[in-house]
Amino acid sequence: MISIHHNGYQIRLIDAGPEDKLVFRNLIQLYQYDMSEFKGADPDRHGLFDYSDLDHYWTRHGREAEGRQAILIKIDEAVAGFAFLNNLALSVPRDDTTRHLAEFFIMRRWRRRHLGKVIVKELFDTYPGVWEVREERENRNAQLFWRNVIQEYTGGGFKEQEFDEHAWKGPVQSFDNRGRL
Repeated sequence: MISIHHNGYQIRLIDAGPEDKLVFRNLIQLYQYDMSEFKGADPDRHGLFDYSDLDHYWTRHGREAEGRQAILIKIDEAVAGFAFLNNLALSVPRDDTTRHLAEFFIMRRWRRRHLGKVIVKELFDTYPGVWEVREERENRNAQLFWRNVIQEYTGGGFKEQEFDEHAWKGPVQSFDNRGRL
């Protein structure tokens, strides 16, 4: 667990175990609803959004071969969001130091307080390696957020590529923070 104090808030980043899966399953509904604006996804006939990779964050193969890690974010003891990390990068070689920020979600209550930026920078510092962050082509707000955070974090030492492939359509930023820490 990582604990951060910022502007009077206590932020905790917790490496989630299988016992936390239900919390993630519930948060995924909020996240997928937010993302449906850009992905055009609809819920199933039960009103639920699917996230087929969720269980893989707690399988042996997911953890060991794909570097999957589920981080639960709490602010002042309230569940506030999550981050999913893995090594399934598109723009950088895949090895033990590859870090792909697959998903990042902060609940609306906690947005626009610079907490997301603080949390992301702490994740970057905690897991040194070659990082990749992707945004949906249509999600301009996410693109602005990530470019700003990564620019500030790296001092401009990052690369951005535009992907237009089956696997991904949109901007992808990458950087190596191993020499920074």
